[in-house]
Amino acid sequence: MNSIVFLVVIPLIAAFLSLFLEKLNKLAMYIVTLFNLIFSITVLMSGNIPFNVAIGGWRAPFGINFVVTDITIYFLLLVNIAALISITVVNNIKEYQFYSFYFVLLAATNGMVLTGDMFNFYLFTELSTFAIAGLVAYKRDRLSTGAALKFLILSSTASLFSLASIGLIYKTLGTLNFADIALKLSKLNQASYNLILILFLSSMLVELKIFPFNLWVVKSYEGSITSVNMFTHGMLGTAGIYGAIRILLIVFPNMYSTNISKVLIILSVFTVLIGEVGALKEKNLVKILAFSSMAQMGVFMFGIALGSFESIKGALYIVVSNYLAKLVMFLVTKQYSNAVESKNYIDMKGLGRKYPILAISFTIAALSLMGMPFFAGFWGKFSIVVSALALGKLSTIGIAILLIASVVEGVYYLRISHTFFAEKDVNSVNISRVYSLIPFVLAAIILAIGIYPNFIEQILWNVIDEIKNAPDKYINIILSLK
Repeated sequence: MNSIVFLVVIPLIAAFLSLFLEKLNKLAMYIVTLFNLIFSITVLMSGNIPFNVAIGGWRAPFGINFVVTDITIYFLLLVNIAALISITVVNNIKEYQFYSFYFVLLAATNGMVLTGDMFNFYLFTELSTFAIAGLVAYKRDRLSTGAALKFLILSSTASLFSLASIGLIYKTLGTLNFADIALKLSKLNQASYNLILILFLSSMLVELKIFPFNLWVVKSYEGSITSVNMFTHGMLGTAGIYGAIRILLIVFPNMYSTNISKVLIILSVFTVLIGEVGALKEKNLVKILAFSSMAQMGVFMFGIALGSFESIKGALYIVVSNYLAKLVMFLVTKQYSNAVESKNYIDMKGLGRKYPILAISFTIAALSLMGMPFFAGFWGKFSIVVSALALGKLSTIGIAILLIASVVEGVYYLRISHTFFAEKDVNSVNISRVYSLIPFVLAAIILAIGIYPNFIEQILWNVIDEIKNAPDKYINIILSLK
């Protein structure tokens, strides 16, 4: 499966060609995105997983390698599905720069998921950072430019931490391959191990929107067009989550024997509180979704920080629930805000009666994020609660605060849904059936997962099995495959 490199190479070629394609750029966007998605599905169905590809013929750990395991292929699908859904709302954009940045982002996020070494993960992360910054600044007004600048500043700071951790790893272990690092970590003394982990975590928390590295999130979402927000959520956010799972749980599994996991629990709780309280005070629907995204990432990281297999399963459910729900919400927000020419949800009063499919889809997504029974998010929060109560005092206090935050989340989301369905005369506007169909299908998937969790349970257990046997299984996959 050496052709797996096409998932990165084809979008990069398209990024260059976009300078000359002009009116054909949108068509090229669909062709390349569909290629990546279809190719990812083909790999999933091939039966050849796991495998690794040595770039240039240099075997791991000496050369660059792309790795495909169960975790990899599922996250590849999430990234490319999000890309396809997101580009459906790209309208009336003629500037080639937008398409160039998109293709770079597509290549970079696929590369982040595929790469098997620390330095190339850093390079792809940097590529995605610059691509998102360019896309955020697309509107070229004061708000979007300021948001892009703030994101770049925080990301550049994170890059320094990442480079420092990479330098220390190479100096002490003489390797940058994930599997080789996991194999040799036992040679490090505790102080070196902690320092490397802290530096790397500090760099990862920017993309994971964890306090105090999430100052860019709200302004970025507010200043961007809808498609860019969906890129940030579905592509960059998903690739960042993959990086956290791959590196923290497989490369640095001994994190749980240090106090760093406790610090992560505290930061996660603060992230949830800030996100939920911030959303409660807002009327701008896009900003509410930004705060909510921060809170959901806090819940995810809380589950990861607990470290039990039950909590990790819960964190994976949260990833799926938030992934689907936010795509629904951004699509609905796009249509409703266009209808009333405002992002204030108060101005959207009555639209749910006029266009009920969109409002129902939004409500289903909201109930899932709240963790209500029979919705996808319930299984995630339930697993995390059960795990937290079985652990120490800190985790019990943390989950109590998270449950209170969930009540706050319920208040503002139900308030929004009530506003949508309130009585008000609404002027008729043309909303495409396609834009109603996509969020409705995604909402139906959320319901299906909530009612029939076995729908994705086997996929989650495949992922957890890979984590459970880490790092040994991953090391064998990479270093034993020829």
